Amino acid sequence: MEVLQRSLEKDEALRARYESDKQLIQQLAAARANNPGARVEATPVYIPIVFHIVLPDPSAVTDKMIEDQVAVLNRDFAGLNPDSVNILPAFKPLFGKSKIQFVLAKRTPTNQPTNGIERVVTTQQTFSQTNNYVKHASTGGANAWNSTKYMNVWVCTLGGGLLGYSTFPGTSTADEQGVVMYSATLPGGSLTGYNDGRTLTHESGHYFFLFHIWGDDDGACTGSDNVNDTPNQSDASSGCHSGVVTDACSPTAPGIMYQNYMDYSSDGCMALFTLQQVARMEAALNAYRLSLTTSNAAVSPLQSNDAQMVSIDNPVNRVCDTKFQPSITIRNYGSLPLTSLVINASVDGGPAVQTQWTGSLASLSTAAITLNPVAAGNSGSHTIKIQLTSPNGTTDLGPANDTLSKSFVYPTAIAPPLTEGFESETFPATGWDIINPDGSYTWERVTGIAKTGNGSIVVRNNNYTQKGQIDYLRLPQLTLANADSAYLTFQVAAAIKTATGTLFNYWDTLQVLVSTDCGNTFTSLYKKWGGALATRSALTTSEFIPAASEWRKDSVNLTPWINKGPVMIAFANSTGNENNVYLDDINLYTKSSNANLENQGWLITPNPASGPLMVQFINSPVNLKAISVFNSSGQKVAEKRVNGNPPATLYQFNLSGYASGVYVVKLVYSDHTVSRKVIKK
Repeated sequence: MEVLQRSLEKDEALRARYESDKQLIQQLAAARANNPGARVEATPVYIPIVFHIVLPDPSAVTDKMIEDQVAVLNRDFAGLNPDSVNILPAFKPLFGKSKIQFVLAKRTPTNQPTNGIERVVTTQQTFSQTNNYVKHASTGGANAWNSTKYMNVWVCTLGGGLLGYSTFPGTSTADEQGVVMYSATLPGGSLTGYNDGRTLTHESGHYFFLFHIWGDDDGACTGSDNVNDTPNQSDASSGCHSGVVTDACSPTAPGIMYQNYMDYSSDGCMALFTLQQVARMEAALNAYRLSLTTSNAAVSPLQSNDAQMVSIDNPVNRVCDTKFQPSITIRNYGSLPLTSLVINASVDGGPAVQTQWTGSLASLSTAAITLNPVAAGNSGSHTIKIQLTSPNGTTDLGPANDTLSKSFVYPTAIAPPLTEGFESETFPATGWDIINPDGSYTWERVTGIAKTGNGSIVVRNNNYTQKGQIDYLRLPQLTLANADSAYLTFQVAAAIKTATGTLFNYWDTLQVLVSTDCGNTFTSLYKKWGGALATRSALTTSEFIPAASEWRKDSVNLTPWINKGPVMIAFANSTGNENNVYLDDINLYTKSSNANLENQGWLITPNPASGPLMVQFINSPVNLKAISVFNSSGQKVAEKRVNGNPPATLYQFNLSGYASGVYVVKLVYSDHTVSRKVIKK
């Protein structure tokens, strides 16, 4: 009633229409109640219903809880609830049994199949009846499905001790028509005394124009629920009564009807709608919600045999070889199990390569399939087309969803140097690409924010609501060869809004990854998060825009990947909903081998060294077992065991913690040793 009053106060036209509708429903309900032949529908009338589960963890409400709720609702409306045996004898002749029944929707407003349950993750911990935030995606809720075709029910956490609220016919905009209920009131919910599903029964009564049984008059005995066979009642009941209960408005037996669904008794003590309440609800259905009875929302859009192409998962923007295996995701969009399928894949309109798939895929289930190899041809841009045919060896009854095409590139690997300062309006630049699996925020170019020049790139973690989403910025395919060393440097700026000592926090994380198999697997070379990633010391809750001094130059050693064939380098941002992460001035370069390395076969650099030093080989050393470092007293201060087949060509030590002086680096082979001095400054 509070929701109704707020609506009427804001719209005088709505108030006038409501008053007119209230009189009309009185007349329609009275005519129906006075005609026993028309008191109830002749046959059941089925209402498609959709449940929008809007919670931080919507999986907490299971499908079974929703199915049980619909079963409770149908039993209560039909008068088939087993606890109807508890109805007080004086009220049993008034026990009403409606033909209104509810069925979970089987198709979405866009004609996609559904089980009538939509789950939406929200950051809102609670919702309120003082606004309709739960009914709009823009405010953390879920948008209504067409209210002329669906009865919308929002399931959420309600604050203020509220169990639920509903709209009466015509008293709200179409996109806000429906019922909101506290998730704890579902069958099996956590709210003891109110977890048998009767909250939805009560609110559904409002949805079909029933008022509270006490007339909402604060005990004055002058209000009315406009239903003649419900006793006058001073105020709402609570808890669970038994026997005859009287009050100031009904002071003699049989007293008040505290077992009525439109009272506030505990779930276990509610048991009935009356005959005239049923007549009123069915009159309201026919007068205001008739379109629900002709909706096709409860009719499945599925046909018997229909296979659907959901996505082409590989290639992802690029391939690294002339021959590759496409991978796809399919869905059984048919009502029958899918046991066989023919899949044709062609590149640039060339001959199709066929894959025969067999399995057992239930209706609406998906499967990932790797296809037989296809050829990419020459380097450059290409298009792959994949088509499904012959589901279960018969004609596909939904050919419109059988085919998908996707563009990809077979790039020519380039050699360093590679620089990118994001000054061009074209982003990503030629040869670069972005992988954005969730289709949400990802790497984007911004202007006016940069370490140098006018442009940089950013991931807006500050705006993300989903944590743990990873977005990749992949560099062009690279060949690192004929060099002594290789490095990647870049400018980074980042901020956080959570104190660095916070336990179990999910931080924004930036990584630099390298792959030698075209991005199928990656090795992490650089990984920073939280305080280690942040370049601003102060916690920042508003959108982070770095000052000129709030950039840091970081570097990654790529030397171990020299002569490893084509490599893929990628920046990966994993969001923790902390704040923006920026990149600028990416520079990938190599240094050529020096003459001493060529002549001697191995080098210690730098020499003298003040801290880090590297032992480098021109070729992978044969039979090398270990590299040891000794001080001038003959004490071993560091050692690296040589593993790998073949062994690496670069090994790094750090002498920064040791005293200045002369040290000896000893190469230990299986049959001899070699030593060389190095000076620690």
